[in-house]
Amino acid sequence: MRIRPDNILLGILWLLAVTLGTCFWFNTVFGFDIFSAQHWEYISELQAARTPIKSGFYVSMAIAIFITILGLYIIVRPRTRRIRLPIIKTNKNNSDKNSTETPHVQTDAKNNTNNNDASTLDILPSMPKPTHIPQDKNSTSPSSAARPPRLNVPTWNANQNTALHTIAPTMTQNIAPKQQNNNTDELRQIFANAGYTVKNNARIGSIQTSLIAIGTNETMWLGCVGVKTTDVRTIIDKFQQIFSDTLDETYIGINGFVIAAPDAATSEFEDILMFNSTDELRAYIQQNPNPPLAGDDDGMFDAYSEYIDAVITHIGKI
Repeated sequence: MRIRPDNILLGILWLLAVTLGTCFWFNTVFGFDIFSAQHWEYISELQAARTPIKSGFYVSMAIAIFITILGLYIIVRPRTRRIRLPIIKTNKNNSDKNSTETPHVQTDAKNNTNNNDASTLDILPSMPKPTHIPQDKNSTSPSSAARPPRLNVPTWNANQNTALHTIAPTMTQNIAPKQQNNNTDELRQIFANAGYTVKNNARIGSIQTSLIAIGTNETMWLGCVGVKTTDVRTIIDKFQQIFSDTLDETYIGINGFVIAAPDAATSEFEDILMFNSTDELRAYIQQNPNPPLAGDDDGMFDAYSEYIDAVITHIGKI
């Protein structure tokens, strides 16, 4: 259990209140001043001489001591963390509607594909069998029914251009996730080497976090790569809103950072760290590693870690 200054101040205030109340009670009922040494000496002489003393005096003293200890326990007793996460309700009718519409879309796509394949051939309808028709001997032109079917085959240039247009976007889409994964793995390794506990990343809206890690003393690190500082501030505000709604007395500090922020030159947030590269972040974290756990942790860090996992799972569904 950590010693908190507010608990110490509340304990002192409680002792003063109980002391004043006890003093007033003994002065009014028994005419005894608990701050007077002569009165305590007089009580000791009566007890040594076995002189009977009112039983209410001892009962009042016991009640005052019990109230003092009970109040101090209520002030400094450990409190369990309660997580109150809102329940996300889904509309069953919308899910059923989407499930029923999906087969129709797939069927229409298959039909369109088959129609497109068949449209490449422009075949004339089958001609009926010719009957014997008397022809003029002077006619030398061939019959129009003898014309072969016409084929509309696409040329090689058209296919080549289509292939190039489809391959180029696919290559650009594959390069970006690979670079982001490399940055994420490198950031996770940096914080793991510094003693922090790395958590799963979450997507908040359209922003994908690159690192979420926790440390001792209820601290949390949240970082992104190539994201504006204003977006990182929005993500931090969402986490702090959930913390304030679900925690009663515990405060969790969030340290945000951005690597290669587009608005680094015009950023107004002094509490968000900005780095030009991953090497600068590595040097900074090596100088600020995670402090070791206190000897009287009593499993509080494990409970804190489970709470952050629940928040990450919940915030990804918002």
